Amino acid sequence: MGYGVNLLSNVKVKNSTCPNGKAYIYENDGGGLRLRVEPNSKYWLFRGKLGGKEIQLSFGTYPSVGLDEARGLRDISKQQLKQGIHPRDYFNNIKNKNLEKSSDKFMFSTLFEDMVEYRSTMLDKVWSKSHIKRSRGIYKNYLEADLKDKSILSITDSDLLQTLKKVKSNPVKLVSGKKDIQRYNRTTTMNLAKSLINLVYEYASEERAYKGDNPLDKIRKNKVFKKTKTISHKSVDLEDLGMYWSKVQKLPIVQDKVYLIINIVTGLRVGSLSNAKWSWYSPAKKTLSIPKEFMKSSNSFVTPLPNIAVNLLNELKDILKASKDDFIFTNRFGDAYASSRPRLLIKEMGFDATAHGNRTIVKLTCLRHSGFPNVVIEKQLDHEYGSAVERSYMADYDWLDERRKLVDWLLSYLEARKKDYEQTISIGKRKKENTK
Repeated sequence: MGYGVNLLSNVKVKNSTCPNGKAYIYENDGGGLRLRVEPNSKYWLFRGKLGGKEIQLSFGTYPSVGLDEARGLRDISKQQLKQGIHPRDYFNNIKNKNLEKSSDKFMFSTLFEDMVEYRSTMLDKVWSKSHIKRSRGIYKNYLEADLKDKSILSITDSDLLQTLKKVKSNPVKLVSGKKDIQRYNRTTTMNLAKSLINLVYEYASEERAYKGDNPLDKIRKNKVFKKTKTISHKSVDLEDLGMYWSKVQKLPIVQDKVYLIINIVTGLRVGSLSNAKWSWYSPAKKTLSIPKEFMKSSNSFVTPLPNIAVNLLNELKDILKASKDDFIFTNRFGDAYASSRPRLLIKEMGFDATAHGNRTIVKLTCLRHSGFPNVVIEKQLDHEYGSAVERSYMADYDWLDERRKLVDWLLSYLEARKKDYEQTISIGKRKKENTK
């Protein structure tokens, strides 16, 4: 749409300069559009009339706004004036609508779900089911109420700090009833929540072209996030290993006995072993093959089994008449073994320890007495060992043969400690009888 004969051209707009001695000049394009040229800048202005009064509107600076765009804005402005609408109100309305759409795109709840989906499907090392479950639980318990309906475009560092502090001041009551924040410190959970928030911003930046800041950068060093000294899972005292192993082998229920035997000599985590199915078990190979979704490392894992475990598993399978899709260790309803069951068994035997502490037994006993290299011990515990370069030279070697020897050695060591313990008990009984 033309407005007069002296229309501007791109070349003229580009080359237009303000003469020396003048503060500015105007270059007219017609229809109310003109370019104000100052010594160090150029910007577009529009003039029109609304209700008999002259109005003026800026369309922005050149070259950020070019000639064609300025003409388009002029045409829209004239159309709005004909309808009795101030162009500024029209453009502000469009801007607000665009901002609203942009806010929807960056809604925290949307980004969180997209981030979880991305990390559970798109990466080479995806999140395990247990990690997804824990992340969703932390989100639902601690982040959803404050952040669900907020856009990261408007969330501040103060908002995030207050939300995260609630993890410590208002802990969610656990199924076990533990809510005493003095006894059950919530700093770890709070830091997990902080990590989730960080992943949301990371995802928004990498996958949604978010150009803003991450508010966490301003509060990362806040003292509230400082962790207390890590408390290790308690294990049975090493001097009591003989008594412990003796009591485990005397457990009256076969599945309890075989569970703890496997847990102790292989160092498998409770979550991995409790969900074991008969299809994972190979009596011929004497192994238990655990899918990656049941491993903390998110890598599939094969553990060797000693003969005592193989014999007990075969006995248990005959008793249960189990199929390959059944759980090996079950509750009375046939569901997977409760993760709390091993800890309760250990407590009932008189030890102040946890099933996870059995991994400490594997580590310390084998490291101190077995003579096996640490890489074999760490591989059996499914830990990464050495630098990335060292691991690349190891390729995909699983150390299964060495780990089988390690497990057999540990079994022999426990049997020796059991023998010492039972001999001591026997001598003690005889002395007591002789004094009667």
